[in-house]
Amino acid sequence: MASKNPRIDRDWREPIRRSEVATDFGITLARIQWDLFATLTFAGRTVPHERIAYGLAFRWLQEMAKKCGRPYNRLLIALRGEEGEENGRFHFHCLVGGTLTRNYHTLIHQAEWLWKIQTGGARVDVRQYDRSLAGAEYVVKCLGANNYELNKYSFANTVTLSSSIFRLIAAMDRVYERRRGPGHMEKRGGDEPSSASAGMVAVPA
Repeated sequence: MASKNPRIDRDWREPIRRSEVATDFGITLARIQWDLFATLTFAGRTVPHERIAYGLAFRWLQEMAKKCGRPYNRLLIALRGEEGEENGRFHFHCLVGGTLTRNYHTLIHQAEWLWKIQTGGARVDVRQYDRSLAGAEYVVKCLGANNYELNKYSFANTVTLSSSIFRLIAAMDRVYERRRGPGHMEKRGGDEPSSASAGMVAVPA
């Protein structure tokens, strides 16, 4: 029986819609061939202001691009900052693709060394992305979250994506639609925007 209050009937659908958008965001990121994922922390008792912390992360990514011999705007980057559950210290989780590396072992050591030099010896953990596990849940785990957070709409709003990801996803979608043929997947009135871009901010180039 419908409620006398129409707003109540609408409200129960909202968490479901948001959960679907957030899960779709994880699936979208899982389409990308990532190379590395990393956890970046800060040394000392005091964590830098968030704006400075992001600046250090962007600088680290720029230096990594140089090590790879790749233009910075060609790197694929998903960066997520969060406060630790146990100690409340701010830190980053990051996915990086587009390095074109043939030697992951060397690149991992270079990436860790760059962060330690930049932050005065802060703890850093860089690992090779396991493409055999690629999927929404694995991507979210690499970004320091869990299945519960994947189903929260706010999760997508905590991730900063590089402009190269938007370009890549758009190109992948164009290829997909060409293969499907004309007339397929036409946009319907009132459709939601892609969750790959919902609430996202591009990494500075």
